[in-house]
Amino acid sequence: MRIMRGVHNLAEEFRGAVVTIGNFDGVHLGHQAVFLTLRELASHHDAKAVVVTFEPHPQRLLSPAAGPPRIIGVRGKSRWMGRHGVDGMLVIRFTPEVAALRPDRFVDRFLVEALRAREVLVGFNFRFGAGGKGTFALLQELGARYGFGVHRQEACQIDGLTVSSTRVRAFVQAGDFARAARLLGRPFELESRVVHGRSRGRGLGFPTANFRLEGLLHPPPGVYVVQALVDGVWLPAVANLGDNPTFGGEGLRLEVHMLVPCGDLYQRVLRVRFCRWLRGEIRFPDAAALRERIARDVAEARAWFTAHPIHDEGQA
Repeated sequence: MRIMRGVHNLAEEFRGAVVTIGNFDGVHLGHQAVFLTLRELASHHDAKAVVVTFEPHPQRLLSPAAGPPRIIGVRGKSRWMGRHGVDGMLVIRFTPEVAALRPDRFVDRFLVEALRAREVLVGFNFRFGAGGKGTFALLQELGARYGFGVHRQEACQIDGLTVSSTRVRAFVQAGDFARAARLLGRPFELESRVVHGRSRGRGLGFPTANFRLEGLLHPPPGVYVVQALVDGVWLPAVANLGDNPTFGGEGLRLEVHMLVPCGDLYQRVLRVRFCRWLRGEIRFPDAAALRERIARDVAEARAWFTAHPIHDEGQA
């Protein structure tokens, strides 16, 4: 799976590809159905299967206050897309210029001039071009003009619901990990780089790996039983998601305490899966009370993993 940032980095081998376009945030079951069809079309043409996506999410530019939190970043997208048969991902910087392109210019610039697409597959609710004025019918007309086929993937239904990134976000924000996983086709996880914290956990006897969460989808604040992927192995851990109210609030972050030794994690990229909610965030009267409660949280997490041992899935 190859990531190409901007058409100037488009490798020659990806011209003449079979293409799909979209944000694909989450790479949920609906997206996976698109990639399956894309792979079948690409195999028919002996061509590459390419996803065209955008950074940042268009809504972040067009309506910053209403822009959705990201389910996964580019790294996660590429990993899951690759596992579902995608050969390359062309990441287009979504700028005011791109947002203002008329539908026909959008197609001409990216699908014709850059990719020389043979076939184009889109989702059931796909719109393109300035103001979202480009429809599936217009894409068909442009395909006939420029010589590429156009296909539409119908909606994916699970438990009577149309699978969507919006629904995944709603379930995660409600702490409903089981229903989120049902739509994703895998457990929900956060992925970020470990940064320096204030070493409060270490001072309390429970060192943590700290994550910033700006722009990332996350569940409600609280303490959770989690798994963390370290060196390709899922390991038991307990995590606090909050802003440390006991110490006056320090900004929202995720603090992960590993339940087994795993060395220094600073600056490493970790993936964290949420297994179970333990309790809400609490402001304790002092550090001693906080230390006592963390010890109880750790004991509860250890007991949970004794009853629910990790079945190592490697880097799945």
